[in-house]
Order: sequence, then structure tokens, then C-alpha cells
Amino acid sequence: MGRGMVREKNKQRRVDQVLDAAQQLFRERGYEATRIETIAETASVAPATVYNYFTSKQNILMELALRHVNAALPERRAFLQQLPGDPIEGIIAFERLLSEQALRHLSRECWRVIMSAQYLEPEGKASRTGARLTKLLKRHYITLIKTYQARDRLSRSIDPVALSNLIVGVTTWDFGRFVSGSGGTVADLRRMGISHIHLILPGLMTEKMRSRKVGVNSKYPVAGRRSRS
Repeated sequence: MGRGMVREKNKQRRVDQVLDAAQQLFRERGYEATRIETIAETASVAPATVYNYFTSKQNILMELALRHVNAALPERRAFLQQLPGDPIEGIIAFERLLSEQALRHLSRECWRVIMSAQYLEPEGKASRTGARLTKLLKRHYITLIKTYQARDRLSRSIDPVALSNLIVGVTTWDFGRFVSGSGGTVADLRRMGISHIHLILPGLMTEKMRSRKVGVNSKYPVAGRRSRS
């Protein structure tokens, strides 16, 4: 192994130590209460090393967010390969997965910082990281929508990009409302988005799919047919 490869490997090891320490401390003490010096001490590196790699505590958090998403990708891809037959059930289940993943390693406080930083520093690293996370979510949803279109469950006339933008926009707003408070559970977060999904999706389903639901679920009336109140 060359000297350069050894140096790079050692650097990555120290970066991972810092990220592991930061994740632990953010979870135990909170983001605002955690100091760079404490992260360095927990990671067994010098504070100067932390600043050299990340320049700020906020950048550490952004790297944690990216690491979280990279770790979450296999689970998301596996879900998208085995979607439920019903598009509404599929989207609600996917949102359940996303909410569970989001809070698995990062706290509400951390997500508040991540989301607010995009507006406070629109040209900064936080904004770029937020844009990457949002772009990835939209790509997942485009895949989901196209799959349901191919199965003749969603109308082929729908623009997958436009619909993914709408769904991600609404669900991100719901997530922002959730992390802005201190009460509630992940189950409460999931319930917040269900009514919005039921509002958006039924009219976009194919006639075949809506007809299948008539008499089974009144939330999916055939177009032009008035459901009983």
C-alpha cells in the first residue's frame, strides 16, 4: 500500500471517529449544547483536526445527514422494488419508512438545524446538502410514480416530475412542522401526511384502479360518480 493511500485511509478513519462522536453527543446532549472541543475529546483527536476536516459544527451535522441517507439507500431501494399494489398504500408506506429512517440517527433538533440552515445560508454548504437530500427524495418518488404508471395504477398522462415535486413539497412541510415542536411521535408524523396523500392521489389513479376500489373503499370514487355521504 502506497504512502498516499495510507494517509488517505488514516484521514477517513479520523473523519469517521469525529462523525461517530458527534452523532453520539448530538443525541445525548443536543446539538446546541455540544461543543467542537467535546466532539474532539470523544473522538480522541485534536480540536484543530476537527476544524481542519469540517470547519464548523454545522458542517459536521450536514455530513451526518449525508451519511444517514447513504446508509438508508439500500432499504429504500428494496422497498421501491416491492411496492404495494395500491399507489396510496405505497406512498403512505414509503413515507413511514422515510420518517423512521430520518429519526433513527438524528434528533428533531438536528433536523431543525438542517432545514433552517438552508434559508439562513442559501449559498452555503447546508443549502447544498439540503438540495441534495431533496433531489434524492424526488428521484425516489419519480421511480415510484413511473412504476405505478407502468402497472396501470396511475394515469400515464401525469408528469412524474411534477407529481414528485408536489408530494415532496407537502411531506417536507409536514416534516418541518413535526420537528419544529417537541411533542408527538413518529406515528403522529405519519398521520400528518395521510390526509394530504388521500387528497392528492385518488383523482390521478387510472379508471381501472378507481373502479376496483368502488364498493371497497369510498375514498376512491369513480370519476363522475358521486359517493354517498
